[in-house]
Amino acid sequence: MSKVAQRRRPARKQSASVEPSWLSDKNKRFFLGLALAIVLAGIPFALGKWFEFHSPDPFDGGAYVYSAAHILQGAEIGVEEKPSAQLGTLLVNMLGVKIWGFNDTGPKTMQMLLQLAALTLMFIALYRLYGMLPAAIGVIIASLYLSSPLIAKDGNVKEQYMIAFMVMGVSCYIFYVLRGRWWCAVLAGALLSWGPLFKQTGVSAIGAMGLFVLLQPVLGHQSFKQMGRDVLFLFAGAAIGIGPIYVWMIGWDVDMGLPYAFVWQELGKMLPFGGAADGPVKADYIAQGRKLVPFSDQWPIVLRFYGLLLLPIGLALGAILARLVVLLRGRSAPKKTGPSAQNRLVLLLALWWVLDTAFVWISPNSYEQYYLPLTASAAMLGAYLVYLYADKLTTAADKNRWVVLGLVGLILMIVTSWHVFFGMTKSPYSGMAYLDPQTGRPDPRKGYLQRYREIAYRLEKGARGSWEVVGQYIRERSQPTDTIYVWGWYPGIYVQAQRFSSAARAFAMPRYAPAVAERTVAELIEQFNREPPKFIVDARKRHVPTIRPAYELWPIAPKGFMGFEKAQFLPNNELFVDNYDKAWARMLRTEFDEEEALRYEAYKPLRKFVMDHYKIVNMFGPHVLFELKSPPAGKEPS
Repeated sequence: MSKVAQRRRPARKQSASVEPSWLSDKNKRFFLGLALAIVLAGIPFALGKWFEFHSPDPFDGGAYVYSAAHILQGAEIGVEEKPSAQLGTLLVNMLGVKIWGFNDTGPKTMQMLLQLAALTLMFIALYRLYGMLPAAIGVIIASLYLSSPLIAKDGNVKEQYMIAFMVMGVSCYIFYVLRGRWWCAVLAGALLSWGPLFKQTGVSAIGAMGLFVLLQPVLGHQSFKQMGRDVLFLFAGAAIGIGPIYVWMIGWDVDMGLPYAFVWQELGKMLPFGGAADGPVKADYIAQGRKLVPFSDQWPIVLRFYGLLLLPIGLALGAILARLVVLLRGRSAPKKTGPSAQNRLVLLLALWWVLDTAFVWISPNSYEQYYLPLTASAAMLGAYLVYLYADKLTTAADKNRWVVLGLVGLILMIVTSWHVFFGMTKSPYSGMAYLDPQTGRPDPRKGYLQRYREIAYRLEKGARGSWEVVGQYIRERSQPTDTIYVWGWYPGIYVQAQRFSSAARAFAMPRYAPAVAERTVAELIEQFNREPPKFIVDARKRHVPTIRPAYELWPIAPKGFMGFEKAQFLPNNELFVDNYDKAWARMLRTEFDEEEALRYEAYKPLRKFVMDHYKIVNMFGPHVLFELKSPPAGKEPS
C-alpha cells in the first residue's frame, strides 16, 4: 500500500463518522418541534372531529343539509327551495351531499378538510414568519379552541367554513410579504373573497387586509406604487375567486341575492332615504333581535364569553402591547431601515383580530359559535408575543430569568384554559351555576371531558334525542314521495326523516315581526293547500329570548282552564279556542309587550289550519306530531 493511500484512510474513516446534514442539531430540533406541534394540535383536532361526526345537528347544520339535498333533488332555488344558508355554505353542503348522500357526513368531512388545510397553512406561515415555537403554540391554540365543545358546535357550521378561508387567505398574504411572489397575493385575494360567502362577518379579514395595505405607504413601509401593485393582485384574486359564482348565478337565474349584496344594502341604509325593505317573508334579523334582546341583556353575555376565552384574548392583547413597546423603543433608537416583516405584519393580524372581536357585538343573539373567529385570529396574532419571548430566551445574557418567565406563562395558559378541558361551572348566557338536578352539586359542562362522556354514552346506549326519534317515526310511516313540515327551528328532523317539505321555506324561527309573521302564515297555508304535508311537527322550540313561550300550533291548555281537571290539548271548539286565544294574548301583553301578543294573533290562521285538518299522533319529548286526516275523495284541505 502506498504512503498516499495510508494517509487517505483515516480521512475516509473520519468522513464516515460525520452525520448527514439532515440530522444536524438544528434539524433535530425542527423535527422534534414539528412532531410535538402535530401531536398537541392533532389531539384536540381529532377529538373535535370525533365529537362532530357522532353529533347530528338538529339546528343550522340540519337546515344546510336539507336545502342542499332538496336542490340536488331538482328543487328550484328561490322558488321551490328558499335556503337559510349563505351561498358558500350552500355550495359546500351541496358538494358534500352529492358525494356522501342526504346526511351531514359529507359537509362535516368538507369542514374537516378545510380546517386541516387552514391549520397546516397557518403553521407554515407562522413558522416562516416567527419560527418553530410561535408556530407550534399558535396552531395548538387554534386547534384547541376551534374544536372545543365550548364554542365549536357540531361541525357543519358556517363560521368554521368562513374561518378556514380567512386563515388560508391571511397565511398566503404572509407568504407574499416574505417571498414577494405575486401569485401568493392573488391566491390570498381569492381565498379571502370567499369568507363573506359563508357569513357576512367574513369581511373582517378583508377589511383588515385592505386597511393594512392602504396604510403601508402612509407609514413609510412601501411606496404608493408598491401599494397599488398589492391592491391589484388582491383584487385580481378576488375576481378570480368569486367571478365564477356571479356567472353561475346570473346564467342560471339563481334567486339568492348576489354575493356581497349586503355591503351595498348596508351602505344604502346610511343614505337619507336609504334602507331597503325586507322581502315578503324575510325579517331584519338584527333589528328584530334588538327588540327582543336589549343591550343590557347582551353585554354581560359577551363579557362572560370573553372571560371563557381568556387565553387567546390575553395572548392577542399581549402581542399588541408588546408591539407598541417595541415601536416606542425603536423611535428612541438611531434611524435604520423599516420594520421587519415580523413587526410589520402585527398590524394586519391585530386589525383582523380587533374586527373579529368587535363583530360579536353585532347580533344580540350571542350564540357560542359567534366567538370562533376571534380565537383563530388571536392564535396567529399571539404568535408574535411568543416570537419575542423565544428571541429573548436565545439571546439574553440572563437566560434563567426568561426560563422562569416561560414556566409562569405556561402555568397561566393551563389555568386560563382549564375549563376548556374539564368544563365550565356557570352558564355564559345566564351567569348561573350549573347544578346536578339529583344532588344539587356543581355540574361542569361543555368541556372536552364532558363531551367525550356524552358521546361515549350515546354510542354505548344507542341514545337519541327526541327530535331524532320523531324523524325516524316519520320515516318508517311514510313514503319517500310524502312531504312533511317542521314548525320551529329543528330542520334536522327533515334529515332524520329523509323527507322534504311541501313549503318552499321549509323551516322558520317564528319570532318574526308581526307583519312578517302574517305574510309567513299566508304563504304557508297557500302552499299547504296545494300539497298538504302528511305529517307536521310542532317542535315547540323556545327561540331567543328563551324566557318567552314557544308558538304552539295546537295549544295545551293548563289545568283549571274552563274547568279542565288537568293540562290537555285544547278542544277544537270555537268557544274554547276563542277564550284561550284572548286569555293567552292578554297574558303576553302583560308579561312581555304588545308585539308579542300581535305575533301570537298573527299565527292564528296556521293554528286553525292544523286543528281543522290534522290529528294529534303523539308527543316526542317536547315535539308534537300531527298527521293529516284522510280528506274526502276528490277534495283537498282549504
